[in-house]
Amino acid sequence: MSKEPINREVAFAGQQVRRKVIFALTLCSVIPLLLITYAFNAPVRELLGPLAGIVDAVSVPAIMLFTLLLMAGGAFVVWDIATALSRAAQLSNQARPDLAPTEVGRKDEIGTLVSSFARMLATIEQQSQEINEFPRRLDQLVREAFRDALTGLPNRALFMDRLSHALTRAERCGSNLAVLFLDLDRFKILNETLGQEVGDCLLREVAERITTCLRPEDTVARLGGDEFGLLLEDTVELAAATAVAERVSAEIQRPFVVDGRDILISASIGIALTRGGSMQPDEVLHNADLAMYQAKAEGRARYELYQPGLSVSTRERLDLQSDLRTAGARQELSLRYQPVVTLASVRAVEVEALIRWDHRRRGALLPADFIALSEESGLMVPMGQWVLREACRQARAWQRDVPLIVGVNLSASQFERDALPDEIAQILQETELDSSRLQLEISEAVLMRDDPKMFDRLDALKKIGVRLAIDDFGTGYASLSYLKRLPVDCLKIDRSLIKGVGFDNEDTAIIRAVVTLARSLGITVTAEGVETTEQLSQLRELGCEQGQGYYFARPVSADRLPELLASLDADDRRESPTCLG
Repeated sequence: MSKEPINREVAFAGQQVRRKVIFALTLCSVIPLLLITYAFNAPVRELLGPLAGIVDAVSVPAIMLFTLLLMAGGAFVVWDIATALSRAAQLSNQARPDLAPTEVGRKDEIGTLVSSFARMLATIEQQSQEINEFPRRLDQLVREAFRDALTGLPNRALFMDRLSHALTRAERCGSNLAVLFLDLDRFKILNETLGQEVGDCLLREVAERITTCLRPEDTVARLGGDEFGLLLEDTVELAAATAVAERVSAEIQRPFVVDGRDILISASIGIALTRGGSMQPDEVLHNADLAMYQAKAEGRARYELYQPGLSVSTRERLDLQSDLRTAGARQELSLRYQPVVTLASVRAVEVEALIRWDHRRRGALLPADFIALSEESGLMVPMGQWVLREACRQARAWQRDVPLIVGVNLSASQFERDALPDEIAQILQETELDSSRLQLEISEAVLMRDDPKMFDRLDALKKIGVRLAIDDFGTGYASLSYLKRLPVDCLKIDRSLIKGVGFDNEDTAIIRAVVTLARSLGITVTAEGVETTEQLSQLRELGCEQGQGYYFARPVSADRLPELLASLDADDRRESPTCLG
């Protein structure tokens, strides 16, 4: 209830109480009048004569009775008022709304006064509690404004404020400080694969591990997403900053146990030092950010120190990343197709779809120039979906003229998504391509990861009817015995082994063993990177069935593929490479 209605009730009840008090005082004032009347009784009796006796007999008792009635009535009124005021005083002293009666037994104006007074006290108490709660709520608002809700660490705003004060102190005292910018490697893929709940739990544990590596006077903050900032004050030497970076990196690389599973992750760290002079907080953090991107470019799971020359190369990398986000909308992405032929007859049986980026300023870019960048920026999944859809659409258009299997590479971020089988089925349905004409190529390194759902995902893909191939096989990850556990149709031997076939005994022995085991398991073997006649001859002797490389053909656009295939069919005993690309 608002204060204005309560005030009106109190005013009305107060007027009623005032009337009762006036009435009680009026009754009490009659008593002196009766006494004065009795004092003048003697003169009046003389005037009455013989009737005086009768008057005495009646008047004296009447006066006494009337006096008693007046005193009783006045006492009752005074007692009534005193009781109400005593109750109000008691409520005022207690000043607690939970003790104020919600209903008052009496229905007169005294009861109204007490009830209204109690409600007014409840309102006052509520406002008092809100005032008492204000410091706590203010502290909570401050924490929400300057603390990260997930990890409890300072957020970017508080980190920048502390960095600003630290720079002021460092400039005044002539000391140095270091800022470390930390970004978790491949966290976006892990978050999409295992779910946001697991990702949040991992971020909290990462925050705890980083904190244990710092001094109490240092600051660690979550800057956003999977990015963390570390402020090290009084850091005189580079060795002190790099020691912290190594310690933090080692802690993060230890396995995390989340929901009963081991999760391995690493971090790329950029280090920026202040060496005298006035610097702005944004400038220092930006330098550390550039150094972090350099660490990612150098292979991740490492740290790099900011150098003035980094700003140019790293800025170019950031610009390239920005261009990549809009490359699809500008229709700069396209596919090239490279045939896979039988080594016995040099007849095309498959084509592999390879992505190219026709950059508006830098020209044609190969996958090596931007695939790693797309993984870091989280663009690999939508890009991979576009490649799948476009390759299936083109294969459907070729169905009569070029009835070949089309191979499409799956990145790690694509394959590790549980939704992949459903997405493949939907694309096949949209493009109306027969599932047996699509081959999904997954690198050996991806298949060797500790993924408990990998076999379920492979089985789901096989149920759709697509072919599965292991790409880049022989790079040192898998043992040959592991092949029998994988439901694959094709094995593509990495080009690094093909280079040594015939003159490197170790490479030749590995290829012979792979071909022998694959044949026993009913798996087709394709040699990647065939470039010379000698390699072709040695692979035929080893029993390899299929080959792919510049010796046969370079990747070409979709409109030039029929011409290339026709040239291959026309000369199945070629001794020199085709140069249609």
